[in-house]
Amino acid sequence: MAEQVRRLSYADPRARLGLLLYLAGLLLAVSSSLWVLHDAYTAASFYSEEGSDYVSDEVYYVDVARKYLRELAGVEMDYWRDSGKVKEDYWNFEHPPLAKYIIALSMVICGDEPLCWRVPSMAMGSLIPLVIYAGFVAAFRSPAASIAGGLAAAAAASDGVLRAASSVAMLDVYQAFFTAVSIALALNGRYALASIAGGLAAASKMSGAAAVTAAGLLWAASEYRLSRKFAALAAAASLGLLVYVATHIPLVLAFGVDKLLEETINALQWHTTSRPSGPPTSTPLGWILNSNTFYYSYGPLPLRAATNTPLHLAALAASITAILAEIAAGRRLWPGAGHIYYFSLLALYAAVMAMGNQTLYSFYAVQLTPAMAAVAGELFLAASGVRPWRR
Repeated sequence: MAEQVRRLSYADPRARLGLLLYLAGLLLAVSSSLWVLHDAYTAASFYSEEGSDYVSDEVYYVDVARKYLRELAGVEMDYWRDSGKVKEDYWNFEHPPLAKYIIALSMVICGDEPLCWRVPSMAMGSLIPLVIYAGFVAAFRSPAASIAGGLAAAAAASDGVLRAASSVAMLDVYQAFFTAVSIALALNGRYALASIAGGLAAASKMSGAAAVTAAGLLWAASEYRLSRKFAALAAAASLGLLVYVATHIPLVLAFGVDKLLEETINALQWHTTSRPSGPPTSTPLGWILNSNTFYYSYGPLPLRAATNTPLHLAALAASITAILAEIAAGRRLWPGAGHIYYFSLLALYAAVMAMGNQTLYSFYAVQLTPAMAAVAGELFLAASGVRPWRR
């Protein structure tokens, strides 16, 4: 973007208009990021000061992050009191460790206290609009790209589930952040790096593997020979798996390979099995329609995992339409990557339900947020006739 701005001639009215469009898109993206940060910090600090030490499932992830430091790494520091809900032999093996490593690091840097646990969530959530914006500007390199990126950033920030998830020390916003990075890289045709970012999403929460799938599909679509398409899919899967396995090395050293393999199998079974009755559950379509939304907290400051229904419905309709059109044409038609990510994420959760887990919660929808935002930006570019693909 800086190079484009330097090239603009102030004597040319069209150049001045282009500069204004660049700045308008950037301002919209920064404002969107600050919107997420403001709302997330307000909620995170409120619950930190209120004395409600743990919000929702923070009790598991924060306690286990603390155990990583105290029992595995032998770190000596002033530790906060445990939630009391985690048994001595519980290590949250049903979820991968990356997000808990980051929560543990925040304890070392900032201190073991509620607001510090939530700092990484606030940072990652508020960066998602900027990551999507940067992906558009780098890929399309035009004033229209800056506006599209700004609109995508605003779409992300308007999703209430993102602002809510960014205020708590849970896994989903980490997964959403790395999914956003994967989308931004895929927009630029960096499919290997997009697969690695997808692996980081999966290493935060298993369902992040859908980002690896999306990167692999886009990579395969960029190749013309059938053999190279299969090679691209295999490469994406291998890179994502390599990252996923690498994040488990500290746990392998502590517990052994056999234990981790056993727990991974148990985790897959757990993820495909319905939970006992408890919080309100909903389907992926229910997330979009805000049916039976999940409350992180009912009070004194209600924290609800609600989505921007009109934007998600538009993203769903655009994704299905674009994919069907591309299948019919046998080639890429849509200027972007968001529709593949959006559909891949929904397909994964639909598969989880088909395998037996009928108890999904609406806060999972935060991983859809960056894909929805990317589709919103791509709709603008499609309407303006901008084509990004650089071979």
